[in-house]
Amino acid sequence: MRHLVVSKNTLFFYFLIFGYLFGVIFYDYLEFDFTDELMAAFLVLFAGVTVWERKNMKELRPLLCVGGVFLFYVVYSLLIKSNLPQAILKDMVIQIKPFIGFFCAWLIMPQLTTKQRRFTCILCIIIACLIVVIYLTGNLWTFFGHPSRLATSAIVSALLFLYCSSFTWTEILIFILILTTGMLSTRSKFYGFWGVALILIVFIKLGGEIKLNVKTIIAILLVLVVALLLTWQKIVIYYIDGAMNSREMWSRPAMMVTALLIFLDYFPFGSGLASFGTYVSGEYYSKTYAEYNIDQLYGLSKEYPAFIADAFYPELAQFGIVGLVLYFSFWFWIVKKGMSLQKTNPRDFFLIISIFIFFLIEGVADATFTHNRGLFILILLGMILPPYKYGKKL
Repeated sequence: MRHLVVSKNTLFFYFLIFGYLFGVIFYDYLEFDFTDELMAAFLVLFAGVTVWERKNMKELRPLLCVGGVFLFYVVYSLLIKSNLPQAILKDMVIQIKPFIGFFCAWLIMPQLTTKQRRFTCILCIIIACLIVVIYLTGNLWTFFGHPSRLATSAIVSALLFLYCSSFTWTEILIFILILTTGMLSTRSKFYGFWGVALILIVFIKLGGEIKLNVKTIIAILLVLVVALLLTWQKIVIYYIDGAMNSREMWSRPAMMVTALLIFLDYFPFGSGLASFGTYVSGEYYSKTYAEYNIDQLYGLSKEYPAFIADAFYPELAQFGIVGLVLYFSFWFWIVKKGMSLQKTNPRDFFLIISIFIFFLIEGVADATFTHNRGLFILILLGMILPPYKYGKKL
């Protein structure tokens, strides 16, 4: 049994490195779009074998609950005919994928050895150097396809490095340097995350605790102000200027406003899968865009739907108020688990909170949560929580 456990941990380590390199760093350059789907399928199989060996079927309840929720939305979407059946099923796979990544890693509970952690740390440093070289040689667009992909690659590298570190001041400095390579993307939302992460990690390392009192609320507000100032230019460009342009409303403001209308008009379960704000709703062009008269806007038309899946929050309208509550309940549960680690494991506490903040910021101007990089980050998040799954370290 001990040999079997070691073998499983080693196999998961290889999977983790594969996912990091081919599911994040080289994903856009190699253009193999099914890497994340293969990773999710592998995790389902791996988790199934793990639970079967433990003979504890109760561990499957989180996955069964997630599966039940999405099965309901598939049936609901088919009944209201939100799109073609194949579009609904395809969108379901995309939407459930990040949750599968998290809960499967959470069930597997992999433990990396000291050598494996050291190897991963070195690899992350090498990748950070590679990011700098790619930028300096003028190959950013050729390699990453878009500056935002460079930013998320830097964030993933930094988070993975810190997860495999011992959380010393030297390693924190290296974490900050790796994270800082994302500055080369010139993305305002990255500046916001970088500022929050820097303040948060120094605060936690110095022994600071996050409590619900006046001082904490003031500190959180100050951090939010810093993040807002760093991302203000992007907010103005995407939402304020776009919304004030009476001649042609930009895609993101239009999607946000329409999403709010959908929440009201399709109360409480939303407009259904593949109907709004997702890649599939543009590929199998949804009737919802014409219903709300935004099908003629640049980037949202049937001929050119490039901006339909340009942010994450609008797609929550597919799931309605119920789906919105379920999504943020998921994050509330994770943050609540993380809060219990402040004293016992400040490194993991920082990682949990920073991942939550990352998706909170990222969802405004990107659908990373359902993309390949989002899947990898959620797998990493699932690896962080398991040792404390039952209220004590296993």
